[in-house]
Amino acid sequence: MVLFWCVLSITTSYYNQPSTIKMKYGIISDVHRDPRIVSVAVDILKRGGAEKLILNGDIGERQGSLPASQDYVAVILDAVGKSGLESYVVRGSHETVGAFEPVLDYFKGKYPSLVDTFDCPKVEENGHHLVFLNGSDFVCGGEYHLGSNEEIPSGLYHINAGLLRYVNMNDLKRHVTDGEKTIIVCHVPRKFDSIDGAVDVAYFAESIADGSVIPGIVVEEMIRKQHGDVSDEEVKRIAAVNGLIFKEENRGNAELRDLYAELGITKAVSGHFHESGHRAHDGAVNPVPQETFVGELYWNSGQLDVGQTGILTVRDGKVSYQNLLLQQYLRG
Repeated sequence: MVLFWCVLSITTSYYNQPSTIKMKYGIISDVHRDPRIVSVAVDILKRGGAEKLILNGDIGERQGSLPASQDYVAVILDAVGKSGLESYVVRGSHETVGAFEPVLDYFKGKYPSLVDTFDCPKVEENGHHLVFLNGSDFVCGGEYHLGSNEEIPSGLYHINAGLLRYVNMNDLKRHVTDGEKTIIVCHVPRKFDSIDGAVDVAYFAESIADGSVIPGIVVEEMIRKQHGDVSDEEVKRIAAVNGLIFKEENRGNAELRDLYAELGITKAVSGHFHESGHRAHDGAVNPVPQETFVGELYWNSGQLDVGQTGILTVRDGKVSYQNLLLQQYLRG
């Protein structure tokens, strides 16, 4: 029944509908600090006209123990389930299998409106297709790995470190049947070649020793907490003494870029890179204005930690976006 619903969604005769068919999706991602903010976001998205919700990754977080991590996820899924809106759940770079899967299974039983996008990787609506791609190529404690090795099929694996769920991005070749109609929903964006406004720009500190990375803002906060309100140049000097170099780069997935080109994908919603929240552009990284219907859109719907969320509207195969800041609504 679930697969039947996913493929057909709501089949409504065009003869009984107006010529213009709209659908509004509220997008939530990157909840790393306080899961209680989700209930506020859901209320604002509903007031903004959202008819369905998409949780696009990083809605699970390691909290020091398995029960605490499960409680974190539970707060979010309960708030979304109570909305009554059909809601699609996608994993990102922070979710762990043990903390996420049992909790999602429980709330799917409690709220039939919650849809696991592993069970339902594609939804066909009038005039558009949603295709969901779980996981991340760069995990931050998470256990959902997005990769392209065709010798490794998607599935749950037992490894020395525990459980790992591998997601092969080449699965898109089975799910994308019409690139022009398709909107990809993935926590990770494809790679772009310009840092001027792109959705995949990251600011980070890289270790000279082993190449590991830490968010640049986090390193800056640590240095200023220890050394006071020092200048930006002094922050860089202190970081360098400690073996860290600040960088700003396009860190999107190059293999996704190539795959999107092969499949004719020109519309995608992402999160992941906090520095690029609420950015939107076309394939050439030309800015796309809000509430303008276009056939080519790459949109980072933002991190809820800083109040960023938004609504994706689909009309006759074209899309528009609206960036929302919770602070503006709460002040009002």
